[in-house]
Amino acid sequence: MRKFFTFAAQKMKKRLIIYCLLVCTISMLTACHKQLPAAGKQIENTLYKQESRAENLIESIQSHINNNSFDSIWDITQQEDNILFYIYDSNGLVYWSQNWLAGEDKQLSGFNRWYYVAFDNAHTVCRWTSLGRYNMLTVIPIKYNYSIENQQLQNKFLHPFKGDEQISISRDRVADGYPVTDADNHYLFSIFQSQDVSKEKQKATRLSDSFSYQSILNSETAQTKTALSVRIFYIIEVVLFVLLLLLGIVGLIYNGGWHKLRMGTKFLYVTSSLLLFISVYVFVVSIRHVRRRYENEQIKHLAEKTLYLQKNLQDMYFWNIALTPDNMSGMNIDLRDLSYTYQMDIHVYDMAGQLVGTSAPTLYEKGLISSVIAPEPIFSHNHTMTQYEQIGDMRYLAAYTDFVNGNYLQIGYIAVSLYLSMDEVNAEVDDFLAKLLPPNLIVLFLAVIFSFLFSRGLTKPLQVLAEKMRDFRIGERGNRLIYRHQDEVGELVKQYNKMVEELERSSESLANAEREGAWRTMARQIAHEINNPLTPMKLTIQQLQRRKMMHSEGFDDYFDKSTNLLIEQIDTLSRIAQSFSQFAKMPEVKREKTDVATKLYGVIQLFRENQTHLPIRYIGAEQQVYALTDAEQISQVFNNLIKNALQAIENNNDGDIIVMLKEAQDKVIITVSDNGNGIAEDIRDKIFRPNFTTKSTGMGLGLAISKNIVESSGGTISFVTSDKGTTFTVELNKI
Repeated sequence: MRKFFTFAAQKMKKRLIIYCLLVCTISMLTACHKQLPAAGKQIENTLYKQESRAENLIESIQSHINNNSFDSIWDITQQEDNILFYIYDSNGLVYWSQNWLAGEDKQLSGFNRWYYVAFDNAHTVCRWTSLGRYNMLTVIPIKYNYSIENQQLQNKFLHPFKGDEQISISRDRVADGYPVTDADNHYLFSIFQSQDVSKEKQKATRLSDSFSYQSILNSETAQTKTALSVRIFYIIEVVLFVLLLLLGIVGLIYNGGWHKLRMGTKFLYVTSSLLLFISVYVFVVSIRHVRRRYENEQIKHLAEKTLYLQKNLQDMYFWNIALTPDNMSGMNIDLRDLSYTYQMDIHVYDMAGQLVGTSAPTLYEKGLISSVIAPEPIFSHNHTMTQYEQIGDMRYLAAYTDFVNGNYLQIGYIAVSLYLSMDEVNAEVDDFLAKLLPPNLIVLFLAVIFSFLFSRGLTKPLQVLAEKMRDFRIGERGNRLIYRHQDEVGELVKQYNKMVEELERSSESLANAEREGAWRTMARQIAHEINNPLTPMKLTIQQLQRRKMMHSEGFDDYFDKSTNLLIEQIDTLSRIAQSFSQFAKMPEVKREKTDVATKLYGVIQLFRENQTHLPIRYIGAEQQVYALTDAEQISQVFNNLIKNALQAIENNNDGDIIVMLKEAQDKVIITVSDNGNGIAEDIRDKIFRPNFTTKSTGMGLGLAISKNIVESSGGTISFVTSDKGTTFTVELNKI
């Protein structure tokens, strides 16, 4: 029974696995079905455009051939890299625009219609055109079709075609594929999704097979210790660069932009940016220089080897007048021996440009290279040249020269290939950078540090100067600076010290002038105030003297009245003296916690008790509202403000005074409002000046004293006025 259940479980497990595989396959096929039509339509549209362009070029080439201007075809065909042209006459191939297409499938197959051809290394569509005694094959490459795939050789779509590498092309119609047609709706090929591309992957070959193309046949590379150390230093430098860049951006954002940065920070920004720019510039230029120098050395080396090779082949085939099958039988062996000697691949072509011998036959057997020579040495009339050619993604150098016999008669062409391995170039660059990067990194790091220190040293005297100017107080010692360097900052400090000396002298002179002016003003005011009561006193005494001399009968009555008048004037003089004395001897304001509500309400009550029916309304708390002020002198402020309000409504039967106390967030606000006639506009700026008054009595010191008390307490006093009344506002700091 147990065996039965085990067997059943195994069967169920197998069925489950098969079911899962089936579901995955169906899902993938469904996804492919969704993707293929879109990819096929895109390939089809691109193919229509390429066909149209190719047909225009065919017409242009046909026109030049009809006009017997065969040489100008070269200029036409070289304008288009993605369309290839092969021209044949009765003897064979006479012209070709590119030589990378490999394969012998160029047989004549109908005219003026596009059809699919799979060459050894590419999927294409072709078209034969009759040009009189010539026949031209026009080829539009679509996708590479290499038998070997690796880093250098990848079977991808050629420009301008686009598509997934897993999309394969077949001449036959595929059931799950997408049929692609030409512009005349003739079937060309089908595309389908291929999951298993049966290609040879990175097949290794013997060193003798190829010296120049080993990267194609074996693309394994190794990273040296030098390259690893260079990358470490490179990463450190990149991290440092990014870190400095981020710090710079954060600093700009934090400080609110470039214009708000300190001068030292700006200097650091500029120097660091210049250092980084110079470092990157040297880095890039050095790499380009090393690469270019290495390539130039290899090109020069290749040219020298080509000359030696030409001489050797000339000696070996001294008596030959042509490259015929009789003398070509052992050429591959000779070229293999020379290839070992010069460590490079050698190819020999006949005068028609067809391959007759090579030291690396594997490349042609696998369909990687065409068996015809590059068109430039033949059709550009420059038989000796060096140029870059390409197989897949691999670019290599190819040098061409004439194959001559002992009489210097050209019997063919010699081609020598040299692959500039990127590993070798990178190793050369890494070796150079291994010497450049460490000192460059150290210099960059030290330069940033020294820039920072220098910027601080440069701006420190300016900061000290700014602090001195901020804390400058006239009359205090220590305002001068000491700076011993004779630079621009030293000149600035020198001028600052000179300015301080002149300012101190000017302030002392100004203080003396202000004191003298104050005494003169005070003396004139006192003389004016005293002179006012003295005039009636003098007239009264003179009148008494006159009446006494005249023995007037009303002398006694007049004497009594005069003495009363004299006493009043004397009292006036006493009040004048007392007011000036009080203004001159104002006690220092002592800031302390004061219940301003109690003080204000007490002053209002005092006015109400002395005068009945007094029109004063109070709005606010009567106690426990605390502010920072002088507890004794603040009552004098309230007294002066209420007295001024009473005098403003003195002749107004509907006079009204409103005193209000309220608390704000950190202030205690007291307002005294009246509905009098207000303050005239021309005297509003003089209200708080000492000795200014609009009344016939008084010294004009009440508001000046009040302003001094409030501001010494850390508060403010202000007013607003109009023809409908005046409001004085006192703000004190709340506790």
